[in-house]
Order: sequence, then C-alpha cells, then structure tokens
Amino acid sequence: MTAKRMLQSLTPPLLWQGLKILKQRLAPSPSGFSYAPQGWDTPLPRGRRTTDYWTAFIEKERSECALLIAQIQAGLPLDGGDGVKHLVFGYVLAIAARNTDRISVLDYGANLGDYYWLARSLVPGVDLEYHCKELLEVAAAGQHLTPAATWHTDDSCLDRSYDLVMFSSSLQYLPDWQGVLGRAARSSVHHLFLSDVPTVRNVPTFAALERSAGMTNVHHQLNRTDILQKVASEGLELIREFTMSPHPFIDDAPEQPTRVGWLFGRPQPST
Repeated sequence: MTAKRMLQSLTPPLLWQGLKILKQRLAPSPSGFSYAPQGWDTPLPRGRRTTDYWTAFIEKERSECALLIAQIQAGLPLDGGDGVKHLVFGYVLAIAARNTDRISVLDYGANLGDYYWLARSLVPGVDLEYHCKELLEVAAAGQHLTPAATWHTDDSCLDRSYDLVMFSSSLQYLPDWQGVLGRAARSSVHHLFLSDVPTVRNVPTFAALERSAGMTNVHHQLNRTDILQKVASEGLELIREFTMSPHPFIDDAPEQPTRVGWLFGRPQPST
C-alpha cells in the first residue's frame, strides 16, 4: 500500500475530500487539469467568471487565426497540431455538401471564425452561408478577422434552421449543455457535428478545472451515452464516430476522458 493510500484509509472521508479541495486551491496541478467535485458551482480564483478565461486569450487567438488565414490565402499547406480535427471537418463538409452547391452552417463556439476559412479551403466551389455564435468580446474580435460570417452573441441563432450545426471544442464549456444541444439538434435540417468532446463511458458526466496562463475555467467531461441519447431523442441518427486527439491527464478524476467526435444526420423522407 502506498503512503497516500495508507493516509486515505486513516482519514475520515469528509475530511479527505476537504483536504483534496484545499490542495487543488493552494497547489494547482502542473498538468493544468483537476477534478472539480463541486461541478459548475466550483468557485474560480479571485472571483473570476468562466467567460473571463476566453476573453483573456483573444490576442493569442487573433494571431493564430490570422496565421491560418494567411496560409489558406497563400495556398500553403496547413500545419499545427489540429490535423485530425481538420481532416474530420473536411469529411463532414463533404457529406453536408453532397448534391448541392450551397449550405448554411452554424458554428456554435466559433472562436474567431477559423473554421469558416477552413471550410472555404476544404470545399472550394460551395457557397457558404456561415454563422458563428460566440461571447460578445470574442465575436467583436472575430468580426474583424472573419467579416464574411454572420456573428451572433446569444442563443436566438438557434431559432432558425441550418443544413449543418456544429460544436468544435465548445459543447463541454456550456453549463446547460443538454438544453443547448437539444435546441441545436432541432435547428439542424440535415446534420449535427460534435467535435473534440472530452468523453467518459463508465461514470456520469463530471466537471474539471482547466488552468492556463494564470486563468481558470470549468468544463464538463461528458458521458457518451447521455450525448447519444439526447441527440437521438431529437430525431437524429448517428452516422459516424471519430476518435480524436488525446486529452490531458485530469488529477483525481473518476475516469480519464478521451476526445471524441460524432456526425449525426436527420433521416430524410423516402421518395
């Protein structure tokens, strides 16, 4: 038995849990990720909000998005660590654009519009009606880099229909992820795409703290069955599941997640 296990066996459960929370606050994990047993109610340092995490990175994201745009406009090969996500996105677009020369897309959690530029590069010749949903400050920055997209800052964007609705590395950051996912599925005429979702299979959905550059955020590790059942309840069928990039280790997590993606489709009436 390790020293840690021996100490845990001698410590009352409530006290042990309290010590774990205290440790997370006073000595954050160098990995940047740790289990948050209080879920979305976990207090963030210095009274910050989860939205502060994103606005703090606008300048970094601006430079990365500008580089991506320059590479695409110059016809250069795409580089960076998102190769799998880009390939999967290309596949999804090819499916969504079959037998049509125009598609409408809602990119929920669109960052600064990166995927609009990828879409133009990956499916040339297709007319894109591209919509981006983001936080107010992020959307303001995104409009400068991606003015061809229509930008939204609230969920009224889900009141209309789109050929493709997508979440890329964003679903897990929504407190009411099931409510938003249900509305998104109903807004999808043909396809719903979930990309890069931290996913667990054997435990219920739980929250984790994510730390980067002195900022802290909360995000879900979503139970796979919950996701599939929620989408199925809105009438969409699973087309394909994708294994994506590894997820960083989360200290004290009940299960380590993997990053997964799914493409769903709405059954079309027989002709």
